[in-house]
Amino acid sequence: MGNIKWISGKGKKVQKRKRRTGLRTAVVILLILIAGLAILTVSFGYYVNNLDTIYPNVWADGHMLSGLTLDEANRALQDVGYESNVDGVSATVRFPDGAGFSISGSEAGFALNAQEAAWAAYNYGRNGTFFENEMEYVRSYFKETTLREVSKASYNDEFVRSIVKENTRRFNASLINVDNDFDINATSIVITKGAGVNPADENEVYDLTVTTLYKALEESAHLTADFVPSEMQMQEIDLDFLFDTIAIEPQPATYDPETLEITESRQGISFDMDAAKRLLDAAENGSQIVIPLVRLEPEVTSEYFESLFYRDILYSSTTTVGGTSNRRRNVTIAAMAVNGKELNPGEVFSFNDTVGRRTAEKGYSEAAAYVGGTTVQEIGGGICQVSSTIYNSVLYADLEVVERRNHLFTVSYLPLGNDATVNWGTIDFRFRNSTDYPLRIEIEVDGNQLTVTLVGTKLDENYVKISYTETKTTPYSVVQREDESVPPGAQPVVKQDGHTGHVVETYKYVYDKDDNLLREEYVGKSSYSKQDRLILLPMTETEEDPDAPTDAPTDAPTDAPTDTPTDTPTDSPTDTPTGTPSETPTETPTETPSETPSETPTGTPDEPTETPSHDEPPPDYEAPPDDGPADEPPPSPQPQLPPEDSYDELPRG
Repeated sequence: MGNIKWISGKGKKVQKRKRRTGLRTAVVILLILIAGLAILTVSFGYYVNNLDTIYPNVWADGHMLSGLTLDEANRALQDVGYESNVDGVSATVRFPDGAGFSISGSEAGFALNAQEAAWAAYNYGRNGTFFENEMEYVRSYFKETTLREVSKASYNDEFVRSIVKENTRRFNASLINVDNDFDINATSIVITKGAGVNPADENEVYDLTVTTLYKALEESAHLTADFVPSEMQMQEIDLDFLFDTIAIEPQPATYDPETLEITESRQGISFDMDAAKRLLDAAENGSQIVIPLVRLEPEVTSEYFESLFYRDILYSSTTTVGGTSNRRRNVTIAAMAVNGKELNPGEVFSFNDTVGRRTAEKGYSEAAAYVGGTTVQEIGGGICQVSSTIYNSVLYADLEVVERRNHLFTVSYLPLGNDATVNWGTIDFRFRNSTDYPLRIEIEVDGNQLTVTLVGTKLDENYVKISYTETKTTPYSVVQREDESVPPGAQPVVKQDGHTGHVVETYKYVYDKDDNLLREEYVGKSSYSKQDRLILLPMTETEEDPDAPTDAPTDAPTDAPTDTPTDTPTDSPTDTPTGTPSETPTETPTETPSETPSETPTGTPDEPTETPSHDEPPPDYEAPPDDGPADEPPPSPQPQLPPEDSYDELPRG
């Protein structure tokens, strides 16, 4: 029967069991591999999604940023000048006649922002899901990503459109001169009826310009595009096209007070549309017609703004310079240091910064000044008259006062409240040019006249009045005192002039040209201390009495009684002696001088002789230090201050 192999049922079961065991093992191994891969994938994804650096192969405008944090990328881009790269970008558009125009990226308002670029690089590949971010990270190893983050927030669409409009108009206007069908001269337009042109459409030119700009930004390059009109066929000219091509609105000049720049004005061009239509309708095809042009002047020209600079006198003040030759010299030196000083709108003038420290090397001399409440000789004494005269002009010119302090005592050359003391290092006088135009300070010293003139631009006819209200007056006293410096028989000497103390509040009133009150303003409070008038008298001489003894008696008894009883009575005396010694000292002086000599003067002056007392200075007053004078007191005797209303007639400028 041949060789037949019989397999028992038990053997089949064993083989099946082995196959199932192997399959289970393979499944287990596969599950382990899958689990391991899943764990690895999740772990790697967790790493990627928590990474704080930029993905591999990420560039920004040619600069590698891979592996950098957000802050590191920002600093790296700034260090390589990333934000200035937009200056190398531009778009040029050319018309069919070869004319064209260019706009740079910076002119269009585009800007490369390092911080925005760093953020875009950092954010690349992080906008998806957990696993999408992981896959993007893996792909970044095999591809390069270049970012160019351009900030368009400041894109100047108005500027781009104005450039496109102007150049499109010029191109279309040039078409009118082709083949002499149209001719533009200074006074008219000559056209041939029935002639045609192929004009450029402004919107199409604008779209091409913007597209080219964006492409240039992406490629960081200078790109040129040629404009081709969409319809290459001649169109018969009409008056609307002619007007849109020729007409130009007049452009007024503008002035920027911050930069002091004046934009140029421009004439406008137009023509009478109705008159031109009548001429065109009446003409035959092929005939020429002449359309007159109308020149339109701008409301404000560049020459107008230029003529405004330093055109007007805002105010001029004159004060009389008194005192010694040294004082007058000091006033002149300080005045010349300020003369010609110019201030732009908003700029602040500082007297101390302009004049500088007052020193002998600059030519200043010693003159009387108030220091610490007394009158002393100081280098530069008297220069406060310059600052005070400037302040007076500033008040009447209605300018903004930044810093001012009144003198300790009144001055004779200005009304109460109109003075301004200065002292190097402690007290300054400052004001702001609060107009919209430049201002110049002009100072002249002519003999004993000091004149301060503020020159600028005045666009109205308003004028200012200044007045004050006196809230307190403290009269000074006259103090007389004998002093060895005054020889006997000489005339009394006025050592110190007297000053009445005043407290005043100053007000400014602004009127229009018709004397209507526009504004009332409280200027400030000025407190002046009193100063007593001190008169030195000669010493009083003492007269001697010829009848008065010159020497006091000097004799005194030299002998005492020497007689005493020598015998002692044997019997007690029965009678008490009633007698007295017969001899007594007789040389004891019994007469005293009727008058005693005195060397103390018996006469007293008619006025009190105590030391003069001064009022305390105002609470906000700071006495100048020894190195700088505040001002010289007025000459003796003190001139009487003019009444307030006499200052209302000062020139209004």
